[in-house]
Amino acid sequence: MELIFRICLFVTGIINLLPSILAFIPNKIRDSYGVEILDSNYELLLRHRAVLFGIIGGVMIYSAITKQNYALAVTTGLISMISFIVLYKVIGGGVNPELTKVMKIDIVGIVILIIGFVLFKFK
Repeated sequence: MELIFRICLFVTGIINLLPSILAFIPNKIRDSYGVEILDSNYELLLRHRAVLFGIIGGVMIYSAITKQNYALAVTTGLISMISFIVLYKVIGGGVNPELTKVMKIDIVGIVILIIGFVLFKFK
């Protein structure tokens, strides 16, 4: 069961790591999130957000490969994905289709991560 958990952790790590590419290709932010970068301030915030995703995804992937720090990796990943969904719901509408897609991807990631973790912990 640990192997299944590590695969789930790796997959959700990739889900979190992929947006980090936007830190280096800021002109793709609009395509990915459906938002315009109005000025340097917005660009800085969005690119920094991308770097943070790289850290979260990197921790998850590192944990899956090294078999270490499972609790840290799962907790970090879940906090990141769940917080986006909570904020999405709190805003309560007016969110563009691209960000709705991000929210749905986070739901898939949460399900994958929880299934893997439960299988591992309660084998």
